[in-house]
Amino acid sequence: MRGILRNALRISVVAIVLGIVPPAQANDYPSRAIKVVVPFAPAGVTDIVARVTFERVSRNIKQSVVIENRPGAGGNIGVDQVVNSPPDGYTLVMVDPSGQMSANVTLYPHLKFHPIRNLSPIAIFGTTGAVLLVNKSLPVKTAQDLVALAKSKPGELTFASTGAGTPGHLNGELFSRLAGIKATHVPYRVVGTAVTDLIAGRISFWIAPIPTMLQQVREGLLSPLAVAGNERSVDLPGVPTFRETGIGDFDASTTYAAFAPAGTSKEIVERLYAEIERALNDPEVQKKLLAAGVVPKIGRPEAITATLTRRIPEWADVIKGAGITID
Repeated sequence: MRGILRNALRISVVAIVLGIVPPAQANDYPSRAIKVVVPFAPAGVTDIVARVTFERVSRNIKQSVVIENRPGAGGNIGVDQVVNSPPDGYTLVMVDPSGQMSANVTLYPHLKFHPIRNLSPIAIFGTTGAVLLVNKSLPVKTAQDLVALAKSKPGELTFASTGAGTPGHLNGELFSRLAGIKATHVPYRVVGTAVTDLIAGRISFWIAPIPTMLQQVREGLLSPLAVAGNERSVDLPGVPTFRETGIGDFDASTTYAAFAPAGTSKEIVERLYAEIERALNDPEVQKKLLAAGVVPKIGRPEAITATLTRRIPEWADVIKGAGITID
């Protein structure tokens, strides 16, 4: 009997060391606080989406959900933290699989993780559209006018971003490629300075998330020419999509999605998906997300994987073609 007990104890110790989690543990999930890492600074749209949605999830599951901001390296620091966490459903990360996460695979050649291999997708929360903006002094009324002007002055028009390899930079290069124009990238360290220069006419155009520039548009300081998404924005209903302008399909939307470490059980992923869907169906949650410029829409884990599979090579093509590097 003592020999049997000793063997059982050895097996239990080995199971713990190897990280083997008995199936029963998934059945009582969650039994303690969940941490959601937002790999960007507080008060950004990703942060708002996480806090609004998981506050509702927390109330529904009667467990604390703690939001932790870990900015740096284009979101890679926060993602890496989650990649190296136990796959038990208690550490998640919120990122954009359609933009920065996909682009980072090429932007950071020494990345220690791969978003498809090292993370388990959970759910899409919704999207934020982007808009092509120009200053009032630029002699254009439509997106086609801007393209024609840029073609008549190769390299003279400028576009802003908040730094090399950021979404604004990548989207500007992608638009230039799609439209067949050559424009000069001007990176800024401070968003406010870039906005001031765009309004003053020192910068020609910027492709930016709609919520970040909506006030300037409504005040008549900037002109929106086209929405870079699959459909028109509820905030800018009179602005056509790029497809409607005839320039082509151009989607610079931000997608908000949650991931867990690779190896997280299917049961836990499904439980998290169900709770996120339940939260997103709450009218108060929808109201708050819409106020932040986010269109709430649940998406399956398979949709996240499909997005990554499609966008990683697309961004690699743009990044390599434009010679974009991160210092």
